[in-house]
Amino acid sequence: MDRQKSQINLIPDYGPDTGNYWCSWDTQFRLNSAEDGKDTVNLRNVLTQEFLFAENGVLNNYFHSIRKDLYIILDDGWDVPPGTPGNGEVSVFGSLELNEEKFPNFTGTPEERLYKMKKAVIELGYRGLGLWICANATGESEKTPLSLKQSEDYWKEKAILSRKAGIDYWKVDWGYHCMAPAYRDMMTRVVKQYASDLKIEHASCRGPLDRNEGNEIYPEELLSFSDYIRTYDIVKEFTYSTTISRTWALLQTVYRKKYGCAGIVNVEDALLLGAGLGCSMGVMRHPCWGGTQTDVLEFGLKYNEVERVLHWQRIAPPFGAMETINRASGENLIDWTNSVDGPEADGWLANMIQPEEIIKQSAPYIITRNMERPVVTPWEDEKPFLACSRHPMTGAVSLAVMPRTLGEQKIYTPRADITMRLASFTKPIGIFGEFGKLTIPLEEAVSGRIYLQDLCREAAVDVTELVKKGDIELEIDFDLIRKNGWLDNDRGDLSAPGFMLCQLEK
Repeated sequence: MDRQKSQINLIPDYGPDTGNYWCSWDTQFRLNSAEDGKDTVNLRNVLTQEFLFAENGVLNNYFHSIRKDLYIILDDGWDVPPGTPGNGEVSVFGSLELNEEKFPNFTGTPEERLYKMKKAVIELGYRGLGLWICANATGESEKTPLSLKQSEDYWKEKAILSRKAGIDYWKVDWGYHCMAPAYRDMMTRVVKQYASDLKIEHASCRGPLDRNEGNEIYPEELLSFSDYIRTYDIVKEFTYSTTISRTWALLQTVYRKKYGCAGIVNVEDALLLGAGLGCSMGVMRHPCWGGTQTDVLEFGLKYNEVERVLHWQRIAPPFGAMETINRASGENLIDWTNSVDGPEADGWLANMIQPEEIIKQSAPYIITRNMERPVVTPWEDEKPFLACSRHPMTGAVSLAVMPRTLGEQKIYTPRADITMRLASFTKPIGIFGEFGKLTIPLEEAVSGRIYLQDLCREAAVDVTELVKKGDIELEIDFDLIRKNGWLDNDRGDLSAPGFMLCQLEK
């Protein structure tokens, strides 16, 4: 192994704007006790300047290698006072004014307070600042709705405020108008008129289980006026199956772009899926609660995954739903379990899932974007989910092998051999997740040296003799490259692997 080490780092120092962010919400939940987490008032109370910026705050001592890749999203609670109830009126939201009790060091006018918050985030090295936005004006309710003209004037004021304060991103979530596509369309139109650089995200607000509730906004109504469209809440056990299902619903949608919006799918914390399909991500996990009582399925111990996917997207950034031909296999896989882990089971999921109820989620076995479907040969009866894409601008190829939940086997990846045909190997290939052997037949001969680099490390290794099988075929044996120590996580980290292959001319 030492003979093959190099001084070559294949990861760029900086990448394009991906729209990727870390969101405070899940950490607001998991830093409460299991009992306190049942009441949203406690989650909102957590979001303070100490929570963010104290010596041991969630922004201060973490994400060092990827801060430049992440916006910071202040979620539900940043613009309301302490003690705001979980089931209270939505009319208290929508002010876009940083609460002075929670953030006393950020003084001045509403614009000045937000500007100082943005400056504090930037000084720590993060890419920028985004805000959770309720889809209604402050004081507005079902009994006292604003007229369309009043609403337009209201959001014009808030868009200008955000522009002057340097706000980068609006995450528009629930609210009085959350299920009204026309209202969300108006918000985007006003934002693009008065704060054209501000990115706006919409979502179809729904429960975490896809049970055909019938009240979701149809994807085409949102995609046309969304810079980013979020797949929304899930049960941790179905992080991948639910998100894959919703992502495919969006990727197969034909829509007309409006206001210059890209229509990029945001897959939240299904990070391997984001890397495989060229989607943006709203990172929810945080190392500060990794391995604690509230850490469900050890997501908090999977930080290296975050580094790997964000580093890869410096090379293969997210792209819009209609930028490529998107295909899914005719076969769906079904995840299932009759138990939900962690504080959610007794908290916000308690009224949604009956004791011992078997809950299921189906999703396409394989999704591809801009490339042919790989051939998968499972090692056992069960198969992994698979996603792959060729980037429409950079040409980089991404492949993600993703986990399943089957009863008490949760977030585990059935092993499989994969054959992925490519015309040539002239652009980097990013590979995520566990597999058996990956065979890559080529039409054009390989003439250079082949390097492999773990996407959370700083040096590549020359693996030409190990993976080159003749001039027109590569074979990557997962167990062999792991045995060589090229895919090791940090101590205590449980992340899935992620690495890149690149051919460099001799």
